[in-house]
Amino acid sequence: MATFFQAWRRRQAERQAAAWEEEKQAARRAVEEVPPWIRSDVRRVIETLIEGPDSDLQRALDELWNLLEIDPELRDRFFRLRVVDDAEKFLKT
Repeated sequence: MATFFQAWRRRQAERQAAAWEEEKQAARRAVEEVPPWIRSDVRRVIETLIEGPDSDLQRALDELWNLLEIDPELRDRFFRLRVVDDAEKFLKT
């Protein structure tokens, strides 16, 4: 029985890792749709959300909000990304 449970847990972990990788790539692809004059800043902020320390999350979210203020539709799209949503939820806990 323990072997089945271990295999199940490993498979669940692999699925979660694959889903997280897909979400990271989706966020990185979304950066390419940002106007060129703010793209490098948005890329930096997204990378902070993906790979940065927890202490930088609030600053990164605030900066992303400010950068995308010029286009409410684009801002809404970014704030629906799981990477951004997860950061917001983490900060609320």
